[in-house]
Amino acid sequence: MAASIVVKIAAPVEYQGLDLALTSQCRTAAEDGHFHIVARKLAALFWSDLPEVPALERAYGERATEIATDLGINPKGRKTDGLFQDLVGVDGTTVWAAATSGKGGIAVHLLACMLARIFPGLEAVSI
Repeated sequence: MAASIVVKIAAPVEYQGLDLALTSQCRTAAEDGHFHIVARKLAALFWSDLPEVPALERAYGERATEIATDLGINPKGRKTDGLFQDLVGVDGTTVWAAATSGKGGIAVHLLACMLARIFPGLEAVSI
């Protein structure tokens, strides 16, 4: 079995703050887990074939961070949420994984989001 190396790269400034809105479990998955490994591999495979879209990536990061840090949109879990306390709110795991995956990570993430919208739900999940 091949070893997977996790390389941590600082997220672009417009994505800073998104990490603080994630639960510790989601942040760990995005930075050290399977989500990060997949994001790095996809970025390495496809970044050279995708156009550079810095304005789109910047706007996406600013908006994603704005949504994630707005407690009116993204509330924190409370004890009254019981077992679901850590599952309340926006799940930005894949966005943070893409943002910390280096060159091409966000572009590949956006491409995957667009492709997923083309297919019916069950097929889109696998994308």
